[in-house]
Amino acid sequence: MIPLPTMPAKPVATGFRERFLRTLVWLGVALVVITELLSAFHALERWPLFFCWLALAVAAVLRFRPRLSFTIPAAARDPVVILANVGAAAILILTALTAAYSPPNSADAMAYHMPRVVYWAEQSSVRFFPTPYFNQIMLQPLAEYAMLHTWLLTGGDRLVNFVQWFGSVGSIIGVSAIAALMGAGARGQALAALFCATLPAGVLASSGAKNDYFLAMWLVCTIYFAARFARSLQLRDALALGAALGLALLTKATAYLFAPWLLAAVFLPHTIRVSRRAFLRAAALACALLLGGILNAPQYARNLELSGSILGFDSAHGDGFFRWRNETFGWKQTASNMLRNLSDQLGGRSEKWNHEVYDWIVRAHQRLGINVNDPATTWRWTTFEPPRNANHEANANSKWHLLILAIATGIALWRLIYAREPRERQHRANNAGLALYSLALLCGYVAFCAYLKWQLYEARLFLPLLVASAPLAGAALDWGMRPPTWKMPAAPRLLSQLLLCLFLLSTARRPATENWVRPLKGPRSVFRVSRDDQYFADMTQWNNRATYIRTIQLLTSLGTKPACHIIGIDASGYPLEYPLMALLRERIPGVLFVHTGVHNVSARFRPSVEAAPCAVVCLDCAGDHQRQSLYQSLPWRADVDKFVVFRSDTSQPIH
Repeated sequence: MIPLPTMPAKPVATGFRERFLRTLVWLGVALVVITELLSAFHALERWPLFFCWLALAVAAVLRFRPRLSFTIPAAARDPVVILANVGAAAILILTALTAAYSPPNSADAMAYHMPRVVYWAEQSSVRFFPTPYFNQIMLQPLAEYAMLHTWLLTGGDRLVNFVQWFGSVGSIIGVSAIAALMGAGARGQALAALFCATLPAGVLASSGAKNDYFLAMWLVCTIYFAARFARSLQLRDALALGAALGLALLTKATAYLFAPWLLAAVFLPHTIRVSRRAFLRAAALACALLLGGILNAPQYARNLELSGSILGFDSAHGDGFFRWRNETFGWKQTASNMLRNLSDQLGGRSEKWNHEVYDWIVRAHQRLGINVNDPATTWRWTTFEPPRNANHEANANSKWHLLILAIATGIALWRLIYAREPRERQHRANNAGLALYSLALLCGYVAFCAYLKWQLYEARLFLPLLVASAPLAGAALDWGMRPPTWKMPAAPRLLSQLLLCLFLLSTARRPATENWVRPLKGPRSVFRVSRDDQYFADMTQWNNRATYIRTIQLLTSLGTKPACHIIGIDASGYPLEYPLMALLRERIPGVLFVHTGVHNVSARFRPSVEAAPCAVVCLDCAGDHQRQSLYQSLPWRADVDKFVVFRSDTSQPIH
């Protein structure tokens, strides 16, 4: 029987990292409160927002009077720590440059991350609006709240990518603090931070406008404050835990699949004495978790009104056709998804290797007696194929990090099972905690595969789980390289850790500089390609950049007085509307957009703009006479490839 560790008197001190993460959580709460309060009064505009944040900053300075400290701990002079910290900083600088010189340009950002920001800004509220694509309203909105604030304060999308980038910074700092709570030394904490900073999927995502790294940051905060509360039972840690969990759930629904297991792993190893004081503080934890629910309550209420469920519909169009969850459930379906998702993480440069992985997965399915492309567990219109060595944020793999994580888990289990000498037994509790934590990571992976269908571009969704695994890797490798049973000399131990740091940095070099949609070097570098052209970098499969440009030129050439400033967009058949919005806003400042042709349940909501549009762009409308018939009252018409433009003004000729 392996004894569980007893609760220490107080958590390990993590200095500025604890203050940073605590401040981060309460800034997240402020982000939600400010957004929802201003939204309730339709005052979500630049100056009300500016004064809210200014008042918050002044109140924080007057209340806490922060003092700057420049003391450098002795451990920071360790060569391994220096290399890890400098390497992580270099990666952050490169991704910051990428974020600064590129617009939001992932396909998902074009379809719903950015359009929802535009419509919220127009209506000065985050209320629901009519849309043919429910992802724009029903999905968890916290990352887009932050994007909205940068949009309103700067007047555009220049800082939108920094929401994810800041998520990477918070995650890197947070995982090193968790590693400290797990018993890692300075080197183990630095290795955890570098493990997180060099995740290829994370490096690629940190300069874009998705929300996976933003979720990773809140998940890390949740784990950190759960670990602190499990040790201290302090009310402020409980409140920070509840807030961080609520922010994670408000960012992305995959938090519901990942967070419970990780929280269980953090709390189970700690023996809490039953006493009146402990009972009262446990009640405080329940209240703190209620705080997380309160943060999500406004979005829950809006989704309940839309669909009858607090999480919204189970598909983007509400018809169940592209349903995210599996149609059937069972151990075979779960095993199938686990194998296919694992395959996606194993892609390499060798096509022979990739086909061998594919063949092995297919044979495993044959032994299981299940179709590798079972429609009940496979995203529609996709088929399983060999893994790729992709350098795209949607499907980049992290095979080397998974290998390091497997080695770290093996070290923790070996030291747990074979502890013999007194010094080894002293670390047994920490190893038991790490073993349980690794089991929680596995449970999160299994839960994901058991519930969600496999799809080609699903690797990105595992980024929060990979980030959460960084403390395990750092702590276990730190102990494994300084085992008490056999004395490894200091020089070989130092060399092995330096080599590990260099290897991790090598895995991040290509993602940091050769991002397929936001490269720093090459002919398509963000320094060479115009910002306008970069909006289409992730839309090459449609090859319709010229269609957007000609449509915009057509709309701006119809410059009768007064000019047309309200544009309707019919996106019923093609949801990638943001490039049209972004480029048209550059040419017609103050232009407003409104969805047209909406005939689903969201049609009952007030549109983002009350006035009727004077022009309508029907995306992929050519040949669709039913959709075109909706705009017969607009006599002016022009076909632009698959787009059709309608306008009420007939004074201009059709080109």
